[in-house]
Amino acid sequence: MKACTKGFGSIFIVGALLLFPPDSGAGSLGSMRVRLAQGDVQVKIAETGDWAPVSVNMPLAEGDELWVPEGSHAAIQTNSGSHVRLGAYTALQVLRMDRDSYQFHLAQGDVYVLNRAPRRIALQFDTPDASIRAFGKSTFRIEVPEGETAVSVFMGSVLMENGGGMTTVRAGSMLAVGPDGYGELSPLLPADDWRRWNAQQDRVILARGNSYGYLPEELRVYSSDFDESGRWVNVPGYGYCWTPTVVVVSDWAPYRHGRWVWRGGDYVWIGYEPWGWAPYHYGRWAFVVNIGWFWVPPARGDVYWAPGYVGWVRTGDHVAWVPLAPRETYYGRGNYGRYSTNITNVNINQVHVTNVYRNVNVFNSVTVVNQTTFVTGRPSSVDRNVVVNVREDFARRRNIVVGNPQIQPARTSYIPVDRSIPEAKRPPAAVRRIDVKELRQSRPQVKEPDRSAIRPQEKPRPMEVKKVEKPMSSSERIKERQQAAPAERGRPQQAAPPEKARPKAEPVERGKPQMVPAEKDKRKAAPAERGRPQQAAPPGKATPQAAPAERGRPQQAAPPEKAIPQPTPAERGTPQEAPAEKGKRKEATPVNGKQKDSVPGNGSREKPRGGTEREEEKDHRQSQWGRTEGLR
Repeated sequence: MKACTKGFGSIFIVGALLLFPPDSGAGSLGSMRVRLAQGDVQVKIAETGDWAPVSVNMPLAEGDELWVPEGSHAAIQTNSGSHVRLGAYTALQVLRMDRDSYQFHLAQGDVYVLNRAPRRIALQFDTPDASIRAFGKSTFRIEVPEGETAVSVFMGSVLMENGGGMTTVRAGSMLAVGPDGYGELSPLLPADDWRRWNAQQDRVILARGNSYGYLPEELRVYSSDFDESGRWVNVPGYGYCWTPTVVVVSDWAPYRHGRWVWRGGDYVWIGYEPWGWAPYHYGRWAFVVNIGWFWVPPARGDVYWAPGYVGWVRTGDHVAWVPLAPRETYYGRGNYGRYSTNITNVNINQVHVTNVYRNVNVFNSVTVVNQTTFVTGRPSSVDRNVVVNVREDFARRRNIVVGNPQIQPARTSYIPVDRSIPEAKRPPAAVRRIDVKELRQSRPQVKEPDRSAIRPQEKPRPMEVKKVEKPMSSSERIKERQQAAPAERGRPQQAAPPEKARPKAEPVERGKPQMVPAEKDKRKAAPAERGRPQQAAPPGKATPQAAPAERGRPQQAAPPEKAIPQPTPAERGTPQEAPAEKGKRKEATPVNGKQKDSVPGNGSREKPRGGTEREEEKDHRQSQWGRTEGLR
């Protein structure tokens, strides 16, 4: 191996031509990355709409979606210091992100959030029936099981809002909102395995090791990556630099273990090493014999995210790249600080590169792949002679490519890693049907804490909250909701109006003229129970049954037949029930004013009554029927 020698590069640019339209997408890709992906985690790529396996250190863009199946979990990190971890069966959509805010939609599942961003940065999580916003440092968990949203706050506070109003949830509390609209506030549940694992991850991230002091302020949010995987050494001429101590392949070199994907109008490097985010998108790499490869951090105030700081060569069916050394010029579409050139508005065919690529002299520094591998990500062998020729091209500055290698991307060029996913682990139909464009239109991003996230044009109303002493898990609340009506859980409810205060219709058909049975064995229909749909008349019944009258509309009284008035239930003082046909089961009605049990979603169910009550009703009906016969 040959030690590197110092050198400086320069360029000459002739002419001007807009080769590609400006694309701001690549610049925003540095805002968020996948920090952890264990199991069969998948991403729906915004540019293609295709689901694919996700990779650690994949940059995320607006419109991307994540699915975490059974037995898997994932974590994403923003460049402002926020961490969002996703448990199993979680579907998360990235709606918006900019310099001072991030907006997600949690369709289902369980996320844990460590928010280390400054207060000026808003973190917003929308769910199907609520919105949670965090301003400033906080730690919280959001669960979205069937039909509800629950947030547990461990540190700091968050704003939670639904259609009924908004409230602040502080540390030590859990607030759950369901389809009934009000909130149920309780103490936190005991820690489960998911919470304990996240707490351990928090301790690793929040620990300030040596890396925190060596990194520029803009990169300190990534300090735990450096602490876990390498060490800092003082290199003459460069100062303190970082060298990895954990590598995953024997022939490792920078920009070797990973692939280039097409994102935001450029080829972006995805490093498969756990630490492979900051060292590949910031700073430069160098090599010395007694240390090996080391990463040189950018100077303070000169921190710019780039798709990948490399130099390119393309020859025949092959493409190659080499890591840029400190002070070597990077050619990109945009501003990347000192030692970079914006080539957006120039004819790259007339750019003469005189860079001295110092790292070409390092053994095994140049990575060469054929064009098929570059586009698909599927590895294939390259002849040794090709590698030798490419190294010679770099040394003689032949076939140098300015910018990216000018290879037309295919659909496979967007996929971060070439790996198959079992059918059982792929997103369910409900997740695949989610439309991010519709979500962006219906769920606004609101950065001001005093504005409503549900109705931004209105001042937020206070949420109706019920306090309970004993916390319940999501599964327990769902079970309770299935067994009892929302009103029975303590929500303030309006009293029902007295029966006699409302006009009564005749017992057979409300709102229409009534026909009196002509035969003695005819039975009158029972008055419809208020608030319940009536059952249709059985086939073959002589008297047709009509629909009940609309609520709240004055009802017409039945005209007298043969000048003999028909007594109504109101006049008799007791609600009537039609005798059941022989062999038919009777429909139960409330007795003595007793309340019915209700099961949401399954209609009202009534309590069973004892034999004594049924005998009393039978005698009562016979008595009433006899009085009716007497009127005739």
